[in-house]
Amino acid sequence: MAFSFIIKTLFLFVSFSGLVLHAHAVRTPQARVWSLCKPTTNPFMCFTTILPHVITLPKFNVYKALEIEIDATRVLVGNTTILINTLLANPANSKDLNDSLSICSDQFDSMMDAINETITVIAQRNAAEARFKFSAVLSYLSACTDEFTNSPIVKEGKDVYDLGGNCLDIMKAIEDRESRRRRGAPVPSPVLGPLPVATPILTPVLTPCQNQIGPCN
Repeated sequence: MAFSFIIKTLFLFVSFSGLVLHAHAVRTPQARVWSLCKPTTNPFMCFTTILPHVITLPKFNVYKALEIEIDATRVLVGNTTILINTLLANPANSKDLNDSLSICSDQFDSMMDAINETITVIAQRNAAEARFKFSAVLSYLSACTDEFTNSPIVKEGKDVYDLGGNCLDIMKAIEDRESRRRRGAPVPSPVLGPLPVATPILTPVLTPCQNQIGPCN
């Protein structure tokens, strides 16, 4: 009987300890960011762009995380705009190439306007309106990248698409969560899962091959 009692006590202790550790893991910044990022377009990019900025905050906030992802998109759009203008300045360009680059230049200017409008709306904590405004970013992006098949702009465009998709996914998650709260419906618990393996943070930068049209050697 004593042995059985000890076994049961140990089982209850281990079970309780597991629940405590599980609850603690849910509250860590890494777990909260991964829970937010896991369903997005590019979860790993989402995780690595957001985590460094929130890991030291006293309290995790989804709107703050969204602002970080939007700002990462804004930086990449700005870098790609510099790339487009650099390519436009090449006197060896054909007329068709310059026409395509000019289209991209206009589209990226419009993207930046849409991002700035979104930032203003996010400051008002209006996820639904922000998602409506930000959706234009990917439409403008498509109008540019459709002009090219083999260009550094296409690679940059893929990164913008992933970051922009992450932003839209987070906005939709916030919108759904707030809608459930207004209706008084239960809010689902965070999605748990293994955290991604730590790797260097990806930061949008210009590379030598970005000024080259055609294959990069």
